[in-house]
Amino acid sequence: MNWMLWASFAAVSVVNIVTPGPANLNTVRRAVQLGGKRVIPTIFGNALGLAVGGAVCAAGIASFVLASDMLWTLFRWVGVAYLAWLGFRLLTKADALGLDEALHGSVGAKTLFLEAFLLAATNPKALLFYMALFPQALDPQLDLVPQASILILTYCALSVASLSIYSALAHMLRSRFMSQTRYNRFRQFSGVLLLGFAGKLLLGSR
Repeated sequence: MNWMLWASFAAVSVVNIVTPGPANLNTVRRAVQLGGKRVIPTIFGNALGLAVGGAVCAAGIASFVLASDMLWTLFRWVGVAYLAWLGFRLLTKADALGLDEALHGSVGAKTLFLEAFLLAATNPKALLFYMALFPQALDPQLDLVPQASILILTYCALSVASLSIYSALAHMLRSRFMSQTRYNRFRQFSGVLLLGFAGKLLLGSR
């Protein structure tokens, strides 16, 4: 692998990862609700979802999906529907702010993991990111499997680092400034943003 290309891939990935999006928003929301340590399943669920997307692209399945209008439309609608569903839940379903340790068991690790995994795995924008950068960073003269594995692991590791920082900052702020009323407003704001992401994804071009 050309390590200069790898460094360029990593730099572009950092910019893409730290930019506010559904994964960052979901992690911050859960960290505000439950605390930084409790969102570890969220962070790694997101990483696994990104890894699955990268593996799909590396295997060439994504090219097939993008070549079919029907499959691409279906994939995009799945992502839109899940984002919209999460946003609607935030606007309509109340959650207790977990400043009390007794409330920390109200949301299980499995729920947090699957929520983040589905959010990452159903986002076509992550797929497009891989599709755009893989051809630039992969050397067709070398074995593609180890190269793609390195790129996917790099992206996932950067995502874990970014979400860990987001969750740590949210944890620092929650005990000082957060109350149930403020958390309810934050949930509603998050719901509106997620619905906005869903609308942007729906209206975005292929």
